[in-house]
Amino acid sequence: MLLTLLSFILVFSLFAFVHELGHFVAGRACGIKVLEFSIGFGPRFFKTKRGGVIYSLRLLPLGAFVKFAGLDRPEDPAEDIPENDPASFRNKPIWARIATVLAGPLMNFIAAVVIFAVVFIAIGVPATMIKDVEPGRPAAAAGMLPGDRIVEVAGRPARGIGEVRERIMSSPGREIMVVVERDGRRVPLRITPERDPSTGSGLIGVTLQEVWGPAPVRESLAYAWSFTRSVASGLVRALARMATGRMKPDVAGPIGIAQMVGQTARLGLTNLLFLTAVLNVNLGILNLLPIPILDGGWIIMLLFEAIRRRPLTESQETLARLIGLAVIGLIILFATASDIARLSSGLRG
Repeated sequence: MLLTLLSFILVFSLFAFVHELGHFVAGRACGIKVLEFSIGFGPRFFKTKRGGVIYSLRLLPLGAFVKFAGLDRPEDPAEDIPENDPASFRNKPIWARIATVLAGPLMNFIAAVVIFAVVFIAIGVPATMIKDVEPGRPAAAAGMLPGDRIVEVAGRPARGIGEVRERIMSSPGREIMVVVERDGRRVPLRITPERDPSTGSGLIGVTLQEVWGPAPVRESLAYAWSFTRSVASGLVRALARMATGRMKPDVAGPIGIAQMVGQTARLGLTNLLFLTAVLNVNLGILNLLPIPILDGGWIIMLLFEAIRRRPLTESQETLARLIGLAVIGLIILFATASDIARLSSGLRG
């Protein structure tokens, strides 16, 4: 229980810190006055002021936040600036405000790439090997041999068995270049996948095998970038299917995420880092949903302001935030209920 709690606090605080750091760095770069950068919520137990910014630690270590002048009220009114001050968030150009808002999720994606890279440097990256070649099929005709390592398909690096299969299956009847590594040499092979009569997919007549091995830092970074994109696109597709009713909503709430983090922490640091990177991608994407109070909702409101050439009134903005808060509250309530139902069924089982 203690390990689960500590792991959840660490992972969630890291995500929140990275996210708010993105807002902080972008806001400062755009000339927006930052009032405070804080880790945690609740009463302060530590603070220092440097460069006109208060840096603080708070009692509840779940999360982080940045306060911008013109957007948030400081705890000390003396720290505030006049409404017409050029450094106020609301007085900055639309592009500067959008950049500041967008920098939070962007920093989560960057963090995910870095963490994935650390993991892949530690454990290696997957390579796609040819286990068997069927005689008389396209792969055999092209000269592919068991033991070959596929490094490129259709002119692009192939990172992982999934990418290899996808590109071959999407090229029935069309010649593609497959580059394999054999005895330390790169061998280009021209292969025309045959069309599967039942599915229409391309087949070349091989059995593929995924093996993990050490890789240079550059290759680990490239695979980390590719893997981050894959996780992000997978989540976007899942959200689209849930929104259109083609997939049953299955969302983990705070209890489910904490349980997942605790179970992963017991498997070791590498596994915990991997999950942390996945959560950074997922929470970065979710923050871009067009719901007021989330970054995506902020961006929509700023674009609306740009189109109508005047900002929302204070009452309109308050209403939008209340609606967003209600939507997020319902999502959290639904997710928590799902978590409790899963826990209950697990206890009964």
